Amino acid sequence: MKRRSFLSLSALSAVPVVAKAADQEPAAAWWETVNNEALTFKAVSEEGDLVLQVELIRVPEDEATEVTDEKGDHLHYLYKGKPMPYPFHPGSTLLTRFDLTWDGKAMNIPERFWNDLPGLRIQTSPLVPEHLDPKIQWEAHEFLENLDQPRISLSAEGGTALIEWARPEECDSRSTIRWIISKSGTVLRHRHCPPHEC
Repeated sequence: MKRRSFLSLSALSAVPVVAKAADQEPAAAWWETVNNEALTFKAVSEEGDLVLQVELIRVPEDEATEVTDEKGDHLHYLYKGKPMPYPFHPGSTLLTRFDLTWDGKAMNIPERFWNDLPGLRIQTSPLVPEHLDPKIQWEAHEFLENLDQPRISLSAEGGTALIEWARPEECDSRSTIRWIISKSGTVLRHRHCPPHEC
């Protein structure tokens, strides 16, 4: 067979293989490994200087009491006698632990900065990008970065910690809660919720 004919046939036979590979998104299989029921998580910064340990509880339906107005319209829920903020509902999660250590030293994060956030979720996966084909490792890292779980990073100057945690919202939207914490102990919290259709 002539070289030119061989190359043409090789090129033609490669097309279905490439198309088939493109149709098989690795992330589709990776989603099957995701645990959506995790209640504890430990986030560590890239440098290892910052460690955040969080814990959620899922409130049983029989332990939340609905409060209504005179007309019977819903106002909010009570849990252990305490009014719960929106979007709390029976079965949703509550954050019960938010412990940050910086260079091994415990940082004092007042409860008011984290104990009023229902509906947070921890997603985990045993996926290890370094164990995969180098060609798809970047995709695996990107997949893991899109899981709902707290992430922590140190500023370039080393003076502040940033914690980010995405939360599902109604109408399939999402919000992102961010904490900026200085090494001296100052804490700021911000929630960003992009506009959505409903």
